[in-house]
Amino acid sequence: MSEVSPLQEISAGIICALIFIGVSYFVNRRLSGRHFKLDPYLLTVYAVTVFCLAIFFEVLVNSLYDYFVGENLWEYHVMPLYNRDVSLLAPLLWSAYGVHLYFIEQTYRARLPRFMRSRKAHALLHGLDAPLVFEVSGNLIFLLLIGRYYAYYLPGDLFHLTSVRVIPIYMLCIFFGLQLLHWIERQPRRWRIPGAIFSVGIGFLYLA
Repeated sequence: MSEVSPLQEISAGIICALIFIGVSYFVNRRLSGRHFKLDPYLLTVYAVTVFCLAIFFEVLVNSLYDYFVGENLWEYHVMPLYNRDVSLLAPLLWSAYGVHLYFIEQTYRARLPRFMRSRKAHALLHGLDAPLVFEVSGNLIFLLLIGRYYAYYLPGDLFHLTSVRVIPIYMLCIFFGLQLLHWIERQPRRWRIPGAIFSVGIGFLYLA
């Protein structure tokens, strides 16, 4: 593995996050039309909640998979933590996916037929979008910029960019995340809520 400086890794992460957010914004704004809204509070809630849940689930899922199967599903090659289950760039890249989730949820509500507007249906779609688009694109961007996988998937079914094995796991985890997000949306708006969620996530990374 070629030597890459932390500055190069952080720069690649920033570029990757900006590409994700920018492309998602323009695509979903166009698809949602007049239904598209940019609510700073909800956008922040989605970003920090996805970040916090993702890092907890990454450690839990990889640990359980290793216990039952005898190997990890993935390992991070960029700023790894927790036995390579998590990356220190998680606050940046998982938050970017949270922003994307906020955008694409609006598109789903505006464009999907009525029978596909349940949280279960959305979780099924996100379970395909997250690994097959988000992770593959992210790894390709990192490979292009610094010649290194961001998250290297040990199963080689999809060239180690992601794996079909994670799709049902994503569907389950995202369904849980959507339940939590919609519960938070119904609560009185207090900025200390996303602040507390983000602090918990940062604290979890600090303990690694």
